[in-house]
Order: sequence, then C-alpha cells, then structure tokens
Amino acid sequence: MILEISAACANSRGCEGGPDACLVFPAAIYVLTANRIHQVGIMKTPSFHPLLILLALLAGIVAILVAFSGDPGSEIGLFFSTGAEVAPIFLIALLAHLAYIRPRLRPFVALLTVVLLLALGALSWVLSLAPWITVVETDDLPLEMAMTLFVSLVLCMGAVFTCTLGFSSRIRRYISSYLPIDPENFVHTVGLVTVAGLALMPLIPLLVLGHAPLADLMADPDFALAALTPAEAAKTDFYGLLWMVVGSFIAVGFLVRRTLSDVLERLGVVVPTPKQVFFALGTGLLLVLIFTLIDHAILSVWNYFGWTVTDQHYMQALFSSYLTPVAAVMAAIVAGVGEELAIRGVLQPRFGIPLSVMVFASLHAYQYAWDGVLSVFLAGLVFALLRERTNTSVCAITHATYDLVLFGLLMAGIGWV
Repeated sequence: MILEISAACANSRGCEGGPDACLVFPAAIYVLTANRIHQVGIMKTPSFHPLLILLALLAGIVAILVAFSGDPGSEIGLFFSTGAEVAPIFLIALLAHLAYIRPRLRPFVALLTVVLLLALGALSWVLSLAPWITVVETDDLPLEMAMTLFVSLVLCMGAVFTCTLGFSSRIRRYISSYLPIDPENFVHTVGLVTVAGLALMPLIPLLVLGHAPLADLMADPDFALAALTPAEAAKTDFYGLLWMVVGSFIAVGFLVRRTLSDVLERLGVVVPTPKQVFFALGTGLLLVLIFTLIDHAILSVWNYFGWTVTDQHYMQALFSSYLTPVAAVMAAIVAGVGEELAIRGVLQPRFGIPLSVMVFASLHAYQYAWDGVLSVFLAGLVFALLRERTNTSVCAITHATYDLVLFGLLMAGIGWV
C-alpha cells in the first residue's frame, strides 16, 4: 500500500538537506543576474523575477538553518523547518536554472549537487545503524554493527560515485538514448545526478538491515521520535504541501525560465473536467480493491519464503497521528497533490517512467520493508501509466482518493491493508 505521509517522520527532517545550502550567497547571485538583464534576452521576458528569486533562495536557506537548530520554537519556525525536506533540492534546481543565464555558476552548482549527494549518503549511512543508535558512542561496538557500518559506508560511497557519473557528457549521451534528456543541457545534468541519488540512497538502509530503519527508531525509547498529535500532523502536512508545490514549480524553471502558464503546462496541471473528476474518483476506489489483493499476494509470497515483512504494530504507531478525519484528509491531499506534482509532474516527463517510479518507491524505503516498497513501486507504475494517458491533475485526485479510502478503512477498524 502507499500511505506516503512525509510528516510521519517529521522529527527527523532536520537530517535531510545537509550543509550545502550554507554555501549559497543569494545576494551575490541577485546582483550578478540583475546586472545582466540588459545582456541576456531571457531576462527581458516575464518569466524572470530577480526579487522573487532572491526571496526563494533566502527562504530555502532559512528552512535548512531552522531545521538544523533542532527546535523550531514557533509557528514560523515549524513552517520553515518543514520546508527543509525539499529546500536543498529546489535551491539546487533554482541555481541550475540561473546557471543557464550565468554559466560561471555551473561549477558552484555542480559542487552543491555533490554536497547534496554526500548529505543523502550520510543520512542513509546513519539510518543503517538504527538498531544500534544508542550504542554508537561506546568503545565496544557489536560485531554485527561494525560489519553494517562498513558495508553501508561502502554502499553509500559507491552510490555517490555512481550518481556523479551523470556529470560525464559521454554517459549522458548514452542515457539520452533511453531517457528524454538533452545531454548538453546543464539543468538536465543536475537533475539526472540528483534524481539518481534520490533513487539509490534511501534503499541502502533497507538493503543492509532487511527492514525499515524507522521501525527501529520508533521502537527505541531513548530516541526522541515522538508521535505527532492529529492537529500537529495536519498542520505539518499543510506546511509541507506548500513547500512541495512551490518547490515543484521552481524545479521546472518558475521565476527564471518559465511563466506560470508554462509551468502548469510542463507539470501537466489542468482544471479537470467533471468527467475526469469522476474517472479519478472511480479509479481511486478501484485501486483500493486491486491493491488489497496485490498486498495480500505479496504478503503470501514473503511469508512463504520467510522474508521480513513490514511490521503491523509499527505501522499502527507510524500512522496513528492520521486516524482522524481532518488529519486523514490533509494527509491524503498532501500525498495526492504533493507527490504526484513532484513525481508525475516534475520527474516523469523528463526522466521517464522507470526512473521516476523508482524514486517514488525508494523514498518510502525508510518506513517500509521490501514488501511495502514493492507495493509502492507497483502503485507508482499505475499512477505513471495514468499520467501518460491523462494528466497530473487526474493522478492527484486518484492518489488522494486512494489514500483517503485507506485511512477511512483504518479508522473504521477494518484492518491494515
């Protein structure tokens, strides 16, 4: 199933993003780009907004800094810390689009992209140690932990190296035979490297542990990962949705290279017709039935071979904050609008179905075992095919309906599907 609720691990969001944003000097970028308005044609168009670009850069940096502070401390702090989950990515995307105008920025943006990869690798490496998180500072490390430490480090460094191969023009030309990218386009280059990192890094803890690392953290009484109240969950999800929408718009060139209408067209966002709305609602309901059967089939196979399955008690604790009508509706909207906008809107048209679906599944690997990741992958494949035949708006309604029905079933006590 795909109860993809980013706020389920809201208290760990400060780990994401890394220190890369601290390297950004937005005022200098603003001056450099503004001084070239008379030199570069694109800056004469309505798509370029220097002041808004500066504000976006500042907002992203503040989000990361507030998240690293550990305690948001206020409502504004909570808003910015929630944005730390997507801020590093949209900052790099924004700078990559600016590098289209100012080529001298390209080495700097490439460096930030590598820093982001290292941060993702560090996060996955730390999460690989989740079962021993309370003993990492002791002198006498368990042998199993030491082995996991070494294996996960090798895998993380290997993943970072693999992702950086996307900077090679020869490799990009080869990949362009299979993906709709322009091997000479710097924005596509940065996107390819970043997307590869998002597809590979989150799988490493699951690969070395065999189960969701978040399950260990939630089961550890010494680790501060308290459950959110339903009101907190709904509020955090709402803030996260705002950041996700703005980040998706910026990722495809808003403020720099595309107008709002161009962005909506690129993302596949339209005002759905009544027929499309009813189709999406019906498809969402149908998918609940289909994936109930698929999940039971996957579970049967996993049990037959004795493989680790996603623990149901852990799942109840993970999603307990969302079992109220308001929190469930907000979570479903976030999953439907936010995730579909980012995955099916931003990634799929540029990087194709397989890679975008892999990212979609991989981002759930921190909270599911392999059975859950497989189910998410299959669901992502369905949404991807739906996007090919319709648009992102239909996918968002379908996805939100699917999740909302699942939450409704859970609140009714019918069971964890």
